[in-house]
This record gives sequence, structure tokens and C-alpha cells, in this order.
Amino acid sequence: MNKKVLVLAAHPDDETLGLGGTISKLSDEGCYIKLMTFTDGLSARGPTTKNRNDKLDAVCGILGIDDYCFANYPDNRMDIISLLDKCKFIEKNIDFDPDIIFTHHPGCLNIDHELVYRATITVFRPQTFKKMDIMSYYVPSSTDYNPMNNFRSDVYHCLEKQHVEKKMEALKIYHNEMREYPHSRSYENALNRMKVDGSTIGCEHAEAFQLIRRVL
Repeated sequence: MNKKVLVLAAHPDDETLGLGGTISKLSDEGCYIKLMTFTDGLSARGPTTKNRNDKLDAVCGILGIDDYCFANYPDNRMDIISLLDKCKFIEKNIDFDPDIIFTHHPGCLNIDHELVYRATITVFRPQTFKKMDIMSYYVPSSTDYNPMNNFRSDVYHCLEKQHVEKKMEALKIYHNEMREYPHSRSYENALNRMKVDGSTIGCEHAEAFQLIRRVL
């Protein structure tokens, strides 16, 4: 209750694909939630005037995210931006000490995901004692596409029906990013993953995470 949560996502849609149900659940529990994204999620596909960041208002409204900010780093080319610059972007836009941080898994195939993880761990290195959980989340069509990824589920959020519905509703905002089943990034697979993670812990739906560091 009343915890402060920071969600870091390389691209707008990663937050919903990876933990949309959990965000909705934490919001219902009274947590303050801030989302931070880093790229427009589209420019790697060629010249475009479209920007996926313009969907964040709607997504935050659905999931219950209190605040968000975004950078305009080049999509799928965040490796040309220095780690220092990425860290400064995070530091500049955080004016609270998070109790829970959700970030990408370092074993994701997508280079932007990997680098957001690295920036997260750098900014929130344990220089001074602060109680904090840092967890990584699984993004379909990235984490699973790296055959050498070592994502190990050890934290689960059991989801109620309304949290599942909110995640699926938010995914429809990103409809252009969704694919036909059996693609990993399909509506059916998003629902199937929540069912599988739920069955792992004995509930109908859940989202799974890997704990990176816990300070008590």
C-alpha cells in the first residue's frame, strides 16, 4: 500500500506487454506509479511522422499510471547513445525514491531493452542504503527470441479478472504492434502467458518477474 513504483520501458508497449496486469493491480492497491519510456518505438522501420509516445496518455489512463515521461532516443539504436546520457535522463526525471522498480531483463534480444536494464542498474546502484526491489520483466518477441536468455521466474503477481481485462484493453491501444496468433506478440499469446504463469502458482492468471536485487 502507498508504495512508489517506477516502470522503465525502452519502447511504449513494453510496459503493457511485460506487466500491464501488474501495473493495474498495484494501482488498485494505492501505489503511485510512474512510467518512463526511451524511444518512439517506430523510427527503426524507416522515415515516419508517427510516434508511439502519443499513445501513453490513453494507456496510462487504462492501467492507472499516475505520471509518465519519455525520451526520443533512436529506436533500436540506443547503443549509439552513451550510458551516461541514458542515466542522466533517468536521474533528471525521478524526484522520488522508488520502493519497486521494474525494468527489462538483460537477456532480451532487443538491444534497447538490454541497455535500459544497464542504465537502471547503474542509476540505482546501492551507494546508500535504501529499501528497494528491482525486478525484471519478460517481453514477448524479445526475451523469448534470445535462445540464450536466462529469465528465471521467481516473483509472481496473481491477477484478478479486472487486471487481465485492463492489460488486454491497453494492448489494443498498441494494435499496430500486435500480430496474428501464433506470433509471440499476439493477443492470444499475451493471455496464454498470464494463464501459464498463473497455473505455475495455482491461480487463474499471473505475471512473472525475475528479482534482480532486494534491499530490506
